[in-house]
Amino acid sequence: MSKLSRFAAASPFAHFLGLAGLAARAEETTDDDRKQGADESDDDYSKRMKKMDEDEAKRAEEEEKKKEEEARKAEEEKKEEEARAAKRAKKAKREADDDDDADDTEMDEEDDDEDKKREGRAQGARQRERIRCARILAAGVKSGRVNQACAFAFDTTMTAKQAVGALAAGALDVQPKASSSRSGLLELMAKHPLPNPGASGGASPSADPAAAAAAKVVAAGERARGG
Repeated sequence: MSKLSRFAAASPFAHFLGLAGLAARAEETTDDDRKQGADESDDDYSKRMKKMDEDEAKRAEEEEKKKEEEARKAEEEKKEEEARAAKRAKKAKREADDDDDADDTEMDEEDDDEDKKREGRAQGARQRERIRCARILAAGVKSGRVNQACAFAFDTTMTAKQAVGALAAGALDVQPKASSSRSGLLELMAKHPLPNPGASGGASPSADPAAAAAAKVVAAGERARGG
């Protein structure tokens, strides 16, 4: 085993210094190459060993430079790849931001459309409410029950049809004053029938004062009506 091989085997960092490869190549020369020949002088042997060591050291240095060059190229390629990756990420982020802006714009347009729809529905509801109130009040004026119509229109959720029906039903319970007075008069006349002078044997019309008074009231009523 050569000196270089023994040093490489003993050093834990020999592979970083390129000594391992150098030692391997030194082993390839075999130990016989490093033996002094029988007819080789000590001086020639020393020169030959020195040259062999120098050649091996030169090859190791060249190999180390080659490794350093390969490492430098690999580092450059790594940086270039990182730069390309960063550029792709930046482009993707820009496209994502553009998509987000487009989505925001679309959402804003949808919100505007929804606001317009809600506004249109509110206007329609107000218009329908005005029509409902107008129909109820018109029925109240026609039936002479305006206050009741206002209560139905503004204080309840009754439809116009329901309110108009309620006003019409309520009007049936109200009897005209003339009808009431006429009914009372008829009842009074029924209690006191008018006398028939020819049928009772010449009885005097003034024989029943209440009947005579009723007859006068009926006559006055007929004259007032133009009968």
